[in-house]
Amino acid sequence: MKVTRLRAGLGAIICVSACAGLTQMQDTAAKFDQGVHAATTAELSLFIQVQAAECSRNFYSKGFDFATAQPDPKTGKFPLEPTLDLRPSACIHYELDDSQLAIRRKLLAAITLYADAIQTLTNGTSDTNLGASAKTLAGDIKALGAQQKFTTVEGTGAAALNSAVVIIATMIIDHSSYKHVKDAAAAMSEALSTIVNELEAENSADAVGLSSKADGLVNEMRTGLSAARDRYGPASFLDIVSAKIAIRSLIITPPNIAQLNETLDAVVKANEALARSTNGGAIPEISNLISRAQQASTLFNSFR
Repeated sequence: MKVTRLRAGLGAIICVSACAGLTQMQDTAAKFDQGVHAATTAELSLFIQVQAAECSRNFYSKGFDFATAQPDPKTGKFPLEPTLDLRPSACIHYELDDSQLAIRRKLLAAITLYADAIQTLTNGTSDTNLGASAKTLAGDIKALGAQQKFTTVEGTGAAALNSAVVIIATMIIDHSSYKHVKDAAAAMSEALSTIVNELEAENSADAVGLSSKADGLVNEMRTGLSAARDRYGPASFLDIVSAKIAIRSLIITPPNIAQLNETLDAVVKANEALARSTNGGAIPEISNLISRAQQASTLFNSFR
């Protein structure tokens, strides 16, 4: 009787320990998933703002050409070009067109679906697979990677990026071969890092582009003010005041890109921490990811 009770007691202790470990890992994986989703939301906000900045810059560039156009000396008529289309629908994206933005959305989806897949690994045998829609999206992402559709800031890294996307997407579609979060995180570490490095490179390039657009608009505004001064003299001071106010609303100044890149770095570091963890528990890298991601999401969403 005593032996039976002892065995029962030990069994209960083992069960409690196992359940506690699973609960810890579930909580940790859920926080990782939350942090990744917040980080990618901030990243998407930047991409959308890049498009908005291009629209604004192109419109005012055409406006400047329209304002400075000279009539034909023989006919006295202005040329048909440049035209000035005031309709919002007239905006055409060149640097980051809609198809390119769609590809970048897929790249971000690869990261978020990976985080979702990591979380499902903590559900035991009851639910280790993602839903049908998630698998379909992962399949689309994998196909794009296989077709080398993902581009890089530096063309030499495109092959590595597409390979990384295929690796991540394959894991998302079928991660049943991974019995533990630790194993999956370790296997995907390099691929995840490759994708994040490309996003960071794009962010840095976008920051330079936004700054360049701002400089161009300021130069055109200064030219207009010079013309106003030449014509109206001291009265042009009122134009200067108006220009100062206008510049504040026209120039798109993004939040600190370095902060967003540090958030993306935190995703990689959190994944590396998962690759070292056996049962979840308190992982500082996960907490850091949550904190950074929430700050970046709030900042970039308000910027959007």
